[in-house]
Amino acid sequence: MSLYASLSSDDIIPTTTPTEVIQFASNTLLSSNSIVDVLWQRAYKYIYHCNAVIEGLGKSVSVSSEVKSQLTGEVKFVRAFCYFYLVQLYGDVPMVLSTAYEINSIMPRTKKEEVMGQVISDLVQSKSLLNINYPSAGRVRPNKSAAAAMLARVYLFNKDWVNASASATEVITNTVYNLPTDLNTVFISNSTEAIWQLLPVLSSYNSSEGFAFIPSTSSSRPSYILTGELLNSFAAADKRKLNWSKTVTVSGQTYTYPFKYKVRSGSAKTEYNMVLRLAEQYLIRAEAKAELNELVECQNDINKVRQRAGLSAVTATTKDELLDAILQERRGEFFAEWGMRWIDLKRKNIATNILLTVKPDWQPYAILYPIPFSQLTKNPALVQNDGY
Repeated sequence: MSLYASLSSDDIIPTTTPTEVIQFASNTLLSSNSIVDVLWQRAYKYIYHCNAVIEGLGKSVSVSSEVKSQLTGEVKFVRAFCYFYLVQLYGDVPMVLSTAYEINSIMPRTKKEEVMGQVISDLVQSKSLLNINYPSAGRVRPNKSAAAAMLARVYLFNKDWVNASASATEVITNTVYNLPTDLNTVFISNSTEAIWQLLPVLSSYNSSEGFAFIPSTSSSRPSYILTGELLNSFAAADKRKLNWSKTVTVSGQTYTYPFKYKVRSGSAKTEYNMVLRLAEQYLIRAEAKAELNELVECQNDINKVRQRAGLSAVTATTKDELLDAILQERRGEFFAEWGMRWIDLKRKNIATNILLTVKPDWQPYAILYPIPFSQLTKNPALVQNDGY
């Protein structure tokens, strides 16, 4: 998500020329694109695992009720997380909630509104089952706050401003989480900003983002660089540009690439993949407060993020000005991170207005990825997205 969905937006562009990567950057995806297929297949693989665990725990008589609740809460969280991103990428998708492959293999697409309803249901149940404490060392397994943080995001996308604000507040007021003043420590393992991280499991990896974005040597051209539009959007004093991007000159050409993660590879696990973090909760609550016309509270939340970035207080005062300021803060805060810019452009219905100015091949249908051709051939009930 951090790579390919960011390519689809106006965050990053490739310096390499593999056809399938170029298709993401130019928004000219083909249904035969193997990466589109992998994104679909991996999500449904994880969903199947979740369904199997839920069914197995439901039948088990040997697992204690305490462990059963914890594990059920975790997998319902993961299932909701996967469906959230499937909807963002593909729109309507089959809502598979069991391991009955005879039914699943011919299941048609479910309306995205129904899928998102299931996402909320799973997260509400997850939150009720999970403890406030993490079940193991670090912040690498979901807890009650992770469920609340994800709920805040989903409520925001559903324009449920009251619940978005309340869920974000629940996380913000938990003193376990805070915004580190040093931006270079945000993405380290067990960062105080981390609500949920992924533990590296490959011997040569820290984070997949670090491996993808950091050049292999100090004299190598990076494979992916930040767009001029993004770089120009930062204020001169913004510490995020200084600390979260890096510039290298190769053969007389200057490239600026994402540098949120500082480790490309290595056996020492000093950085974990950040999935949910506190800054998003402040900006979720700020947006919800703006929509509820609680403008002073909105300003306060924006300023928490701006202050950490070394910026002065926001000058916006009206609702519309504040919503624009929040979108700008989200861009500066979450570039090259879980496709946040891509899904923001979609949920705000501004993708065509923005991308048409920077991508000559942009067509409005590209707001959704194509259903993979391999899936259409396997399941006759699936129907392709418009335009593909």
